[in-house]
Amino acid sequence: KSLNYLNSILAKLEAINAGADDAVMLDDRGFVAETTSTNIFMVRDGVIATPPPTTGILPGITRAFVMRLARKLGYQVEEREITPFELITADEVFVTGTGAEILPVTKIAGRIIGDGKAGKITLKLMEEFEKECKNPANGVKVY
Repeated sequence: KSLNYLNSILAKLEAINAGADDAVMLDDRGFVAETTSTNIFMVRDGVIATPPPTTGILPGITRAFVMRLARKLGYQVEEREITPFELITADEVFVTGTGAEILPVTKIAGRIIGDGKAGKITLKLMEEFEKECKNPANGVKVY
């Protein structure tokens, strides 16, 4: 991400005009980076993958928290390049962000993801995320 949000604004408008809620953004090599306002994750065969910071993403606090939470729950989490084809054929896709927290993605470019509902791993992460946010021992260290 850069300080120029024009690409994201235009992509979001195009997505809304097409009947979607957001748009998947690609890096300059064609790999999945993020959506216009959230970080993106996919699940295949029980393994959670998310694009690495080298794709130009803003590595958000919620993204980092969800990665730590997933590992704590015993899931394998990979930061790696993801192709658009991998994303649309994933078992589950979800996005994370400060406002969004964790949201399931049920359709990308008209293609249904999984069975069109939040997947098992996404639901577990949503449930545990809510519990962790209510735990007074958790917090963000700022300087």
